[in-house]
Amino acid sequence: MTEFLLAGTRQQQPAGSGEMALAAAARLVVQVSAWHGWMRRWGLLLSYGLAGEPRSAVRACLIVAASDEKAAKRLAAGWATVSGYRVAVLALTSEQAGATVP
Repeated sequence: MTEFLLAGTRQQQPAGSGEMALAAAARLVVQVSAWHGWMRRWGLLLSYGLAGEPRSAVRACLIVAASDEKAAKRLAAGWATVSGYRVAVLALTSEQAGATVP
């Protein structure tokens, strides 16, 4: 397995968009919580970090285990779907040698 960093950044909000309705926010929390729970149960979610600054463009980072880059991109797509983040994928270790990439 290879470790990947998934960096979630905020989507651009249209001007004048207000706060999310309570029902929609609750549904989103349940979806994201379920997704993270499955990632932990499957042993794919290794670690995470949240932005310390509320206005930061990067909102959250996940370190995940995946068999290859295609699998990591599928995990990123799933996270983007439930979180609404734009997700970038970066390999943290080499697939061939298992060594850390400089």
